Amino acid sequence: MSELSTKQRIMDAAAQLFYYNGFNGTSIRAITEKADVNVSLISYHFKNKQGLLEFMTVDYFEKYLELLDEITQNEEPLSNLDDFFQAIEQIIHYKYDHFQFSCFIQRELSLDNMFIRELFSTYVAKEKFLLKKIINGLSNEWKLSDVEQDVLYIQLKSLVNGLFVYAHDWQDHYQWDQSGKMFVKKYMETFKKWFHGKINV
Repeated sequence: MSELSTKQRIMDAAAQLFYYNGFNGTSIRAITEKADVNVSLISYHFKNKQGLLEFMTVDYFEKYLELLDEITQNEEPLSNLDDFFQAIEQIIHYKYDHFQFSCFIQRELSLDNMFIRELFSTYVAKEKFLLKKIINGLSNEWKLSDVEQDVLYIQLKSLVNGLFVYAHDWQDHYQWDQSGKMFVKKYMETFKKWFHGKINV
């Protein structure tokens, strides 16, 4: 068993347990039993449970922000809806591919502690900057005021995070598998129809 696969098994097990039981409700022993690894490997790879959470969170946000960087790296801003919708779908697919941790981290962000404050001062602040960059082209194209740009940003953030904040509202009929992917597809299709109607394009 390679070092990478061992770490990934621990992270996958932790993501599932954090999702169902929360961070405080999950023990190191439960994680290692689910991952089928020795307890000592938590200390070896992550030092402790808090270290595991921090590693997973940094890994999640670094890859997420790398995706946002790729979307916004073109010199030309996203000024048409097709590019805008494609960007949103890429973001939602990333979050869905990490479904359980996406749900867990959205819950955590509603809390107030030192770890969350650090997240807000680094990763969440950069996410805000890049999401605003995604809507800059449309904001300029539609000649939106500063207030309207803020509203569009809030709507965009709600769109990409809403599935994971309110997962229990739709998970009754769509399991976290192929049927869940079908729901995500319908989610985007419905949003596009709504958005086209709202802006009359």
